[in-house]
Amino acid sequence: MKYSRPLVVGLTGGMGCGQTTVAKFFEKWGARVVNADLIAKQVVDEDEEVKRELEKAFGKRIFYRNRKLNRKLLARIVFEDESKTRRLNRIVHPRMVSRIIEKIEQARETGRYPIIAIDAALLYELNLEHMFDAMIVVSSKMQNRIKRIQERDRLSEREIIHRIQRQLPIEDKMKWADFVIENNGTLQDLERRSRAVYHRLLNLQRKKERQTRTAVNY
Repeated sequence: MKYSRPLVVGLTGGMGCGQTTVAKFFEKWGARVVNADLIAKQVVDEDEEVKRELEKAFGKRIFYRNRKLNRKLLARIVFEDESKTRRLNRIVHPRMVSRIIEKIEQARETGRYPIIAIDAALLYELNLEHMFDAMIVVSSKMQNRIKRIQERDRLSEREIIHRIQRQLPIEDKMKWADFVIENNGTLQDLERRSRAVYHRLLNLQRKKERQTRTAVNY
């Protein structure tokens, strides 16, 4: 089947909430998933102008001798100072958003995907929610988030809480969302909740497709 009007959705949450796990479920079920973190890394690795701007802003020490970015060092630098975080975002985010839009258009043109999902933690922080047909927020309790981040990144609890507090509160994101997926149980629980939302998204996409065909026939 060819999809002329895929549903474009934002999939977000916060550090340690598990939205990337939900994104993997969506991908398994047929969605095209675009990972914003991966695109941001590609921007830094491939764009020499970005590297020059980062070096000017944060110093040569953020790069290894082979000109690869020392991401852990840069993270420590910017999370110490909100103004540095904003400066980093001004350098990377416009290029990241441009690439995301390109990926959406490429996926749309194939006609292969009923749903195109953008997996990004900072969609609300960047005021990008207007780009999407629906916003999905993956939520989780603070203790669960801290545990996941510790296992993944080996950060101290103090560092984790400090970084989480730099993002918008998950409670606000939940209020603004079209769909909320809670992630406080097992992986099987999360998959079941994700599947329920995915089916609702498919229904919305079919409705969108029918409306387009009706308009064309008219």
